[in-house]
Amino acid sequence: MLQKIRDRAQGWIARVIVALIALTFTLFGAESLLSYFNGSQRDEAASVNGEKISRQTLDTEVQRAVRSGRVPPEQQNEARRAILDALITRTAMEQYARDGGMSFSDQQVDQLLVNRQEFQDSNGHFSAELFQRRLGSAGYTPEEFRRQLQEDMLTQQLQNGLITGTFLLPSEVRQLARLRYQKRDFRYAMLSDSALEQPVKVSDAEVQAWYDAHKQAYQRPEEVKLEYVVLDRRQLPEDDQAVDEQLLRQRYEQHRATAPREVSDIVVTFGDQKTREEAQQRVDDILARLQKGESFADLAKQYSDDPSSAAKGGKMGTVTEGIFGQPFDDAVASLAPGEVSQGVESDGVFHIIRLDNIAIDSFGDMRSQLADEVRQDQRDERFQQLAQQLSDESFSADDLKGVADRLNLPLKRTDWVSRDEQFDGENAVLGEAGVMEAAFSDDVLNNGYNSEPVELGQDRRVVVRVTEHRPATTLALDDVRDQVKRSALEQKRHQALAQQAEKVLDSLRDGDTPVGLDWQQASGVTRDGSGDLSAELINAAFSMPHPQDGTPGYGHASTGNQQVIFAIDQVDDEISDDQISSMSDGLWNAQAGQTINIMTDAIRNQADISTN
Repeated sequence: MLQKIRDRAQGWIARVIVALIALTFTLFGAESLLSYFNGSQRDEAASVNGEKISRQTLDTEVQRAVRSGRVPPEQQNEARRAILDALITRTAMEQYARDGGMSFSDQQVDQLLVNRQEFQDSNGHFSAELFQRRLGSAGYTPEEFRRQLQEDMLTQQLQNGLITGTFLLPSEVRQLARLRYQKRDFRYAMLSDSALEQPVKVSDAEVQAWYDAHKQAYQRPEEVKLEYVVLDRRQLPEDDQAVDEQLLRQRYEQHRATAPREVSDIVVTFGDQKTREEAQQRVDDILARLQKGESFADLAKQYSDDPSSAAKGGKMGTVTEGIFGQPFDDAVASLAPGEVSQGVESDGVFHIIRLDNIAIDSFGDMRSQLADEVRQDQRDERFQQLAQQLSDESFSADDLKGVADRLNLPLKRTDWVSRDEQFDGENAVLGEAGVMEAAFSDDVLNNGYNSEPVELGQDRRVVVRVTEHRPATTLALDDVRDQVKRSALEQKRHQALAQQAEKVLDSLRDGDTPVGLDWQQASGVTRDGSGDLSAELINAAFSMPHPQDGTPGYGHASTGNQQVIFAIDQVDDEISDDQISSMSDGLWNAQAGQTINIMTDAIRNQADISTN
């Protein structure tokens, strides 16, 4: 049965089967059908060495990422770019592997499938019924499954070849393990402003000197004032008029044509133990007995060559298109509930199919839903028309106000904003991917044109226009004096505390105990942290010198607004065999990952890549 399914098998989340694929998708929203290019460009998201990545492929991956919850819907536009980049990398890697003579056969795919527990029944056998149910629930097509699985395994095969030569010196592993698992006992004390002999102040001359040395920090960026309009599908007015009855009926028939179908199946195979003629004769005999009123379930249990469904009287449950071939799908689509097909030959197997149920509510029960769907279609069509009008008019208009008036859209304005402005509230849309890039493009910034509509997912289009522009400049000292003074004061304070810390350390090394030093004890601290100690403090403690000849290792470091005095009393760098093994595994994985990343970058750089 698997051989019959193989050519149409579909992907249930390929990562369930290939857990070690390095090029996973971190993936996300659907691209609009509206495009301002020709038809072939509209269908092509990218090309890798002449191999097309279609927008439909990209849309599918984006939608799966959003549905799975890996990316919030409002971030789908940004995610879309990351997904396309992953698809490009994946395609380039697959091409490189194939060009190098690597392959992953249909038989190897089969072996993966039959060995997966997810596709096995309670007896540990591969179940076509369970297989198709898993696939259908994941929303993949059979062709996608086999293609994605083979691509993943090709990539894995290539990566395995790249990392075969990865090796580590035992002495390096041991030394790094000692550092990684080291423990320290130490004391620490904080020095704050109260430890200074005099308050820190800065003069006007010091403020001027700081400003002169750090003018790059007091730049006002290039800024613009903008006008913009937003076309939002979700804000189009609702159509409360009654929907035409014929449109409702047509929509219902569309639902019915694609509704899940529950079937029972009597499978008769040939080629191994019986010839095609013998199989055809068995089919004819079964059909004759069904005509006489015998039970379909009883005949399935007695004659079906598919043990999994035969045990249940032929019941297959809900079937997914593409699993058993087009003749099978056509037969199912032609049946009314309760009807039985003639013998259907598909991929070297005869099927006698009974349609048990079409899982769809009545027209009356679905009327409200159907009306909503028709209205949504009409709203979508209206949005596409308006989007095209927005594109056409913004291209030809000398301003944006007339465009806004003709499309009945509010014209919005901003104060001075920069490329890297953080937007919120009413202007938050300007912070989305692509909008400010459009505002600072040459045509918009320097030539005074309206931008092309920026697509924000499926639902929104934004057009921007620059009304005023000012270049980047260095702000005068008087405009930023308070800010400069704070920075100069903080730097001088930091230096004073560091000098005071050195005095304290000199006293400690001489064997004295400075007055007012409040030691805190920390024991058995690892680099991973312990208790309430901050990561910053722990990192500083592990940068301090080791104790020598019974004398603590002294040092100081800056943490936040304070200086910390350290006394390292004991360092324990004994390690176990398990820790050495863990370090070896981690280092090997890191080195292998680095090798893969370098090779991946090289493959991408050599590829001829274009995006639309």
